Amino acid sequence: MNTLVTTEMVGAVAVVTLNNIKTRNALSRDMLTVLAERLDELGNHPDCRAIVLTGAEGHFCSGGDISGMSAERPLMVGRGRMELGHRVVRAVSGGAKPVIAAVEGYAAGAGLSLAAAADYVVSSTTAKYVSSFAKVGLIPDLGLLWTLPQRIGLSEAKRMFATARVVAAPEALQLGLADKVVEPGALMATALEIAQSYTSGAPLSMALVKAAYEKGLPTFESALRYEVDNQAALYLTADHREAVAAFLEKRPAVFKGV
Repeated sequence: MNTLVTTEMVGAVAVVTLNNIKTRNALSRDMLTVLAERLDELGNHPDCRAIVLTGAEGHFCSGGDISGMSAERPLMVGRGRMELGHRVVRAVSGGAKPVIAAVEGYAAGAGLSLAAAADYVVSSTTAKYVSSFAKVGLIPDLGLLWTLPQRIGLSEAKRMFATARVVAAPEALQLGLADKVVEPGALMATALEIAQSYTSGAPLSMALVKAAYEKGLPTFESALRYEVDNQAALYLTADHREAVAAFLEKRPAVFKGV
């Protein structure tokens, strides 16, 4: 069994852990491949309602695996690696299941991209966020050119891109890069609690909300059109009927994602 990415189910929440300790969980091609497969599986798993994404042994993810960058990479090889990374970040940003990033230690380069794409970021006080691409002669990737400005604004994002400065947890919270900061010993318990709160809603509703923002809603009219195309379909689902019945019967709804 491949241990570069481990998965543990805690109730309806899947804890997905990047696990390459010697590289601070850097995203090698092998790790990206396994992570993409794992996120795809969980996206279609009926018992999984939310995902906590974290890193092993004190670090979230140190970015791309620098040791694998010394060899010359032809254009098509580089494009293939990007497409593999995009498969991962699309699953985080626009996949059917909400993703909570539990960050401690470094979230650098592509690790920052993973965190910024998540629906919610729980940060340890030890966390350090850095867009390190400028230091290796690259542009921000895995969607960071889009997701970071969405979180912290264009001016601050451009500053992080240009200076590769380290943003510690308190500033990350102030900027909106992190949604909550806790002591290291409380990180996973807090992330699981937040993930659990995402499991109470109807799964199809959550999936379509995530898909809307991953697709993009550039105008008010595009939002209204998305409603027309999707709300009418949700009216026909068993989960919607269950929610109406539960409201009338004054009981909690039991959603099944159908």
